[in-house]
Amino acid sequence: MGFKYCAEGHLMDPSWKYCPVCLAPLAGWLLALNEDGKANKFFTIHEGKSFIGSGADCEIRILKMGLARQQAYITIIDGLCTIVDLGNGSGLKVNNMETSRTNLIDGDLIEFGSAVFKIKLI
Repeated sequence: MGFKYCAEGHLMDPSWKYCPVCLAPLAGWLLALNEDGKANKFFTIHEGKSFIGSGADCEIRILKMGLARQQAYITIIDGLCTIVDLGNGSGLKVNNMETSRTNLIDGDLIEFGSAVFKIKLI
């Protein structure tokens, strides 16, 4: 049995016509920042739980940035955004402070090792 991916890169069952992740309401974006602090790529974040990592099973799949297969997850429910480090990689920093779990607000900086992101919430 082959694999099927939606336009956003989410792994889907071959029999599905629509991606269940993409059908969830859009909640914001995770912006990958370069060394100058400018966004060079973005990843959509939908309401609910979204795993972040390099694995095919992650809703936010980020390749070539040194992330673990499942690095962390973001949960957005009723406007409250939380990030949780899964302990599989280089750790988590939010606004230059090490943490394993914290609430996020629009504009927070998220670091996994040398990979830096900014969260933009709707």
